[in-house]
Amino acid sequence: MLRRRPKKNVPAEEAKAPIDPSTIPEARPPVPADEPLPEPPAPVAEEAPEVPEAPVAEAPEFPELPEVQDEPEAPEIPDEPEVAEAPSGPDAPELPDSLAAATAEPAEPELVATAVPDDEPDLPSVDPAPTATFIPDPLPIPATPPTRATLPPTSPLASQRIGTMVGGIDLGGTKIAAAVIGPGHEVVSYRRRPTPDVGGPADVVAAMALTMQEAAADAGIEAHHLKAVGVGSPGSVDTATGAVSGAGNLPGWDGKFQLGMALREAIGSPVTVSNDVQVGTNAEFQLGAGAGFKSLLGVFWGTGVGGGIILDGVPYKGRGRAGEIGHMVVKRGGTMGLNGLEGTVEAYAGRKAMEARVIREMKKGRKSDLFKLMERHGKTHLTSAIWAHAVDHEDELAMEVLNRAVKALSAGIASAVNLLDIEAVVIGGGLGVRFADTLVQEVITGMGPHLLNADNPPTVKVAGLGDEGGVIGAALLVS
Repeated sequence: MLRRRPKKNVPAEEAKAPIDPSTIPEARPPVPADEPLPEPPAPVAEEAPEVPEAPVAEAPEFPELPEVQDEPEAPEIPDEPEVAEAPSGPDAPELPDSLAAATAEPAEPELVATAVPDDEPDLPSVDPAPTATFIPDPLPIPATPPTRATLPPTSPLASQRIGTMVGGIDLGGTKIAAAVIGPGHEVVSYRRRPTPDVGGPADVVAAMALTMQEAAADAGIEAHHLKAVGVGSPGSVDTATGAVSGAGNLPGWDGKFQLGMALREAIGSPVTVSNDVQVGTNAEFQLGAGAGFKSLLGVFWGTGVGGGIILDGVPYKGRGRAGEIGHMVVKRGGTMGLNGLEGTVEAYAGRKAMEARVIREMKKGRKSDLFKLMERHGKTHLTSAIWAHAVDHEDELAMEVLNRAVKALSAGIASAVNLLDIEAVVIGGGLGVRFADTLVQEVITGMGPHLLNADNPPTVKVAGLGDEGGVIGAALLVS
C-alpha cells in the first residue's frame, strides 16, 4: 500500500526571510545574434619523448657450404641376383630362437604325387628350384543358404566365359551326374558320384559343384567358363528363383532351399533349375525315344518314381507338380510310402521303398543276399546294379519285391494313360534302363488289363538317351 511522504517542517521565519541580492550571481550579457562565436582554443600537443633507437644485432657470418657433388648413378640390379649360401654345419653361427624362427624358410606345400610308369626314365635333377604354379582352391560353399543380398546379380567371372558349351547336372536321390554338353547336344564329358546321404542342402551343393568341376576339367574347360548350367532336381521347383522344396529323397532337405543361387555362387556360372523328371521327359521328347510324338508320358523308375507330361508338343507343368505318377494311389490302405501316403506307386516301386521292404522282411527271418552283394561291390545302397545281381543269383526275396513293383507300375501307368489318352510312354530311370529287356516288358504286358482302350494302346518305349538323358535334359534348359 502506497503512503504519502510527510512534509518536512520548515520554521516560518526561515521561509519568510528576504533574499540578499548580493548573493545572486551576475548574469552573463546576451551575445548578439550576428556576432560569431569565439573559436575554442586549439589543444596544445605535448611533445612526445624521444625513444632511443634499439641496437641492431649484426648477423653472424655463416661458413660457405661445400659444393654439392652430383649423385652417382645407382648400379644396375641384376635380374636374378645370386644369393650367397649361408654357412652350415659347425661353422654356422648360432641364432637366437626368435631370429631362427623368423628366418626359417616356410614349409613347401604338399604336392600330390602322380604315378609314373616303371619304364619311364627318371627326370634329370635341376639345380634351381622350379617355380610352383598357383592353382586356386575351389570356390567355397556357404554353410548356410545364401540370400539374394549375398549373391551378385552377375557372376564376377562372367566375362571369362567362352565358347558355347553348357553344363547339365542330374541330381538324384542316390547319384549326382554332371556333363559338359556341346552345341550339337553331344556329351563332351560325363562324371558322376554318390549323393550325400548325411548332412543337408549345403553338402549336396558342394558335391554337385565338385562333380561339375570335374566334368569341366575332363572337357578342357573350367566350370566358371561354361556359358550356363542347367539342373534337374527332385521335388517341387520354382523355376523363376531356382528354389526347391519337398525333395524328400535328399538328406536334410526340410522346407525350401535356394538351390539355384547357392550353386551359381559355388560354380560361377548362371544356373537354371527345373524338375528332374520333367527335364528328362523333355530330352526324350526332343532327342530320344519320344521324338516324333505330340503327346508323351515319361516314367522314370529309380530311387522314386517320377513322371513328366508333354501335351500338344509343350511340357505340361500344371501348378508346378504335374506328372507325379509315383504318388498315384493303386491300393487303398496299402503300404505306407516314404512321403506319408498309403498305397502309392512309389510305395511299392521306388528303390528306397523296396530296400525298406527287404529290411522289414529280413527282420522277420527272411533270407536274402542283397546286402552281401552290396558290400561285395562296395556300395552303400541297393543300387539298380545290385538288384540285377540279385536276380542273376535268383534271390527269392529280391524277385518278390521286384514283382510287386512291376504290378504297381503297370496299374499306375495304365491309369495315367486312361486319363490323358497320350500317344506314347517312355520308361527310363536307373531301374527302368537296367531292366529294359526284362521287367519293363512285364510292365507293358501288365498294363493291358487296366487300359480302357486296350485295342489301341499307346506306344511304350525304353528311354533312348539312357543314363545321360537327365544331364542332356538339364542342359537343354540353358541351350
